Amino acid sequence: MSLLDDLADLASSQGHGTVGTSIFKSALPAQPDECVAILGPYAAAPPVHAMSGSAGQALAERPRVQILARAARHDAAHKKARDLWFSFDGLQARSINGVAYQSVFALQQPFYLERDANGREIFATNFEVLREPATSS
Repeated sequence: MSLLDDLADLASSQGHGTVGTSIFKSALPAQPDECVAILGPYAAAPPVHAMSGSAGQALAERPRVQILARAARHDAAHKKARDLWFSFDGLQARSINGVAYQSVFALQQPFYLERDANGREIFATNFEVLREPATSS
């Protein structure tokens, strides 16, 4: 499973929707009007190496993701983004789909991104994740 799979499963388990129905990975689909997209991973700080670590043997990686929340009404999109922000920011160590996550923290509060071509409001927020290195892509 990938980082996006793990975070989508986490969002679903915390009551933010259903993966493939209202929570999507890698893209914000045309429908439904009210949904969430988890995008990334994006460039981040270099992997974490301990004193004994060497090239190719990072102890942790720090990918970044962006979460988009869309709704027909401005206040509804903002509330969904804030709800996700409160759920993810400061998340403590846990295993998700067998991967050890040390923390997830917000890089800023949710912000207004845009009104799409269909008049729906989109808010965004960005997170940095600290987790064990991926063993595959």
